[in-house]
Amino acid sequence: DIPIETVYGEMAEDGIAKVQITSFSTNTSKDLAEKLNELQKQGMKGLVLDLRQNPGGLLEEAISISSMFVPKGKLILKVEDRNGKTEEYPSQNDGDPDFPLVVLIDKGSASASEILAGAVSESAGVKLVGETTFGKGTVQTAKDFPDNSNIKFTTAKWLTPKGNWIHKKGIKPDIEVPLPEYATLPIINPDKELKLSSSSTEVESAQKMLKAIGFDPGREDGFFDEKTQEAVISFQTANGLPADGVLKGDATFKLMEKLREMIQANDTQLLKAIEVLKEEMK
Repeated sequence: DIPIETVYGEMAEDGIAKVQITSFSTNTSKDLAEKLNELQKQGMKGLVLDLRQNPGGLLEEAISISSMFVPKGKLILKVEDRNGKTEEYPSQNDGDPDFPLVVLIDKGSASASEILAGAVSESAGVKLVGETTFGKGTVQTAKDFPDNSNIKFTTAKWLTPKGNWIHKKGIKPDIEVPLPEYATLPIINPDKELKLSSSSTEVESAQKMLKAIGFDPGREDGFFDEKTQEAVISFQTANGLPADGVLKGDATFKLMEKLREMIQANDTQLLKAIEVLKEEMK
């Protein structure tokens, strides 16, 4: 068995904590409860729950986690079978959390993430910040067989507490905030050599990354010309790398690392969520 860590949390400013759930695995609800207790001991007064790029996971974990934030008796979701019979799943919570909450979502938030987002939004009045979610409103069941094969099949559709089926539509945030364009750039294969006269979509990504972190390549159309080479040399020099004007290996890794730092420093969605949370904490 390989334990999978799915909950990451830290204290930010002014008593605000940020917790990210990367997927809904076997121990996610337990790990989240432990992390929240730890953050409360550190003085947490408000929470940003980050569900961005969370593809989902176990339904029972989504229900357990939703129950932490939805008052007891209020609905978390409804499950409707092929005959239209609906089963309701109420919160198992014994009381409201004693801190305000804002939830971050984006187009990578799917399935169990959407169950949680829909539950806290419709049954607890929690604000959603970010972008419209993926839109996966079906329930799957897995069947194992003696030869260790299995089959996964759709058995029902799930609805939000108010009866909305979000399949292929997603959940819209209360406050829509896009990330900067460079935050969605695809990664570059570090084994590929990008150099003078190269032309590819990876060169285009590299040019946009260079521009984002302050090294203007002059163009962003995927053609590696002399101006792009100059930008690469400047970037390599500034980061203590061999200044050969070629992007490969360590240079490519360093470029993507610097972009990641830029994205984290300019996380428009997180900054907005913190702003909203501060208003609710007043």
